[in-house]
Amino acid sequence: IVPEFVNPKWADDAKTEFKSPTRLECMMQDFPRLCVAGDRVGFTQLDRNMSFTCVKNDVADAAEKTPHDCALSAEADIYANNARLLHLAGQDVEIEPPRDVEFLGIKAKIGARIVLQPSFGVSLEEMKKRIKGRVRISNKSILVLDGDVSIDGLDLDGALQVKGTGVLRDRVVRNDGSALEAIPEDELGNVPPSLQIRGYRAAAGAMETIELSVGG
Repeated sequence: IVPEFVNPKWADDAKTEFKSPTRLECMMQDFPRLCVAGDRVGFTQLDRNMSFTCVKNDVADAAEKTPHDCALSAEADIYANNARLLHLAGQDVEIEPPRDVEFLGIKAKIGARIVLQPSFGVSLEEMKKRIKGRVRISNKSILVLDGDVSIDGLDLDGALQVKGTGVLRDRVVRNDGSALEAIPEDELGNVPPSLQIRGYRAAAGAMETIELSVGG
């Protein structure tokens, strides 16, 4: 068993008050301490942006930390990773570079907001079978791939959801999409916690939804 320890977060310099409830923890870095001579140990190393992100800091703390590890940074990481997966999966995929955004004093780079549902693919090898042809996606775009769907040619500048079962071929989509907008300070206290920790929301806009069906 990996040894446990307590790592309290203090609310004051005198360390008399907890900032949040403390708990027992164990660290993966301590696992090698359990190994003995002769143990056969290996590991796989991946880039952080392909394997890890988290939301563990409130807005005030996140603004002072690098990486921020907050709602905005985690969301940006997920979109960037999905864009990279699409680029790796296809032979002719171009996705416009992300833009700088800032909400509540926290900066990030957010481009195309790409969501790949598990039903679309859970590995790069699966995705390679689903992305064909010429694919172009602008950095203002939203793309949601949900289901047993494949793309064989797509030019996207706007918001698109593809679901169902089948192949989307040589599609051109142009609409206003839905930009991210800052939540006014006088409204922030009245919105759900999920938006309070972001400081932004999706503005009203347009999205095209295509439901594919085999033979349809």
